[in-house]
Amino acid sequence: MNTKARTYQLLLFIGFILFCCSSFSQSPSVKTSVEKNSILIGEQFNLRIVATYTPANYHLHWLNFPDSIAHFEVVDKSKPDTVSDKGITTVQQTITFTSFDSGRWFTPSLPINFDPVVDDTTLNIYIDSLPINVTYSPPDSTNQLRDIKPIMEVTVQDYFWYYVAGGVLLLLLIVYLLFRYFTIRKKKPAAEFDSKLSPYDEAMQSLHKLTTLNLQDAGDVKQYHSSLSTIFKRYISRRQDKNLMNKTTYDVLIHLSENGFSKENVASIASSLRTGDAVKFAKYLPSSIESEGCFNTIKDAISFIESIKQTNN
Repeated sequence: MNTKARTYQLLLFIGFILFCCSSFSQSPSVKTSVEKNSILIGEQFNLRIVATYTPANYHLHWLNFPDSIAHFEVVDKSKPDTVSDKGITTVQQTITFTSFDSGRWFTPSLPINFDPVVDDTTLNIYIDSLPINVTYSPPDSTNQLRDIKPIMEVTVQDYFWYYVAGGVLLLLLIVYLLFRYFTIRKKKPAAEFDSKLSPYDEAMQSLHKLTTLNLQDAGDVKQYHSSLSTIFKRYISRRQDKNLMNKTTYDVLIHLSENGFSKENVASIASSLRTGDAVKFAKYLPSSIESEGCFNTIKDAISFIESIKQTNN
């Protein structure tokens, strides 16, 4: 074999050695440790899992730690913590366990999957199964007698008068609320409709006063129609025990419709009240005949309502 061939073989051998070393240095590794291998029943301990790999060569699939394990109970699981440095990634997680079964038990061995970037063969590395001794508290071997603690005096608090005071306060609160409900609840303004005359007599008397106004005078015409609306609303308010004084013409007509008035009656009353609105807001000046017609409509409506009330009574 000539020198050139030997040199070529030597270079291949060196390249193979370097490739093996590089592959070995880049292989993933998993380390498992516990802070102590012996615990008392109910005592907690931490299992620490550390995995190291190169992301350029592998994809990591972290283990799925079950919540239920034979002889152990998972108290807490930290989130996997990832640190990367110079192309090397380290992932670590801490699992906190406890146990209520005495004996010698082993932590579970679970796989961590590493998928090669250039290969389809998954590398499974199992975490170590570590022994844990679960024992009871050691018995007292001194056999020493200990003093019995003296009897402690217990003060019994008598809450009888507290209950009495609470009951009295509760009763006063109930009486106060009932008083407000029956005496301070919202009432209709009685003073507004206070009159010695009946609703009908008062309305007729007020209508009679309107006959003294001059329907040729613009000021008297405005007062005439405004008073017609007020007289009718006041009569209905007193008769039905409901304050309609601040209601619009539309609201009054709706109220009449909802309380059994015929369409014909509501229509005639509507014409008179709307004429009054036109006089008041649009400065409309109706003729004397039209004003008297409104007067007669309101008067007839009041008389009709009064006759129905008298019949029902």
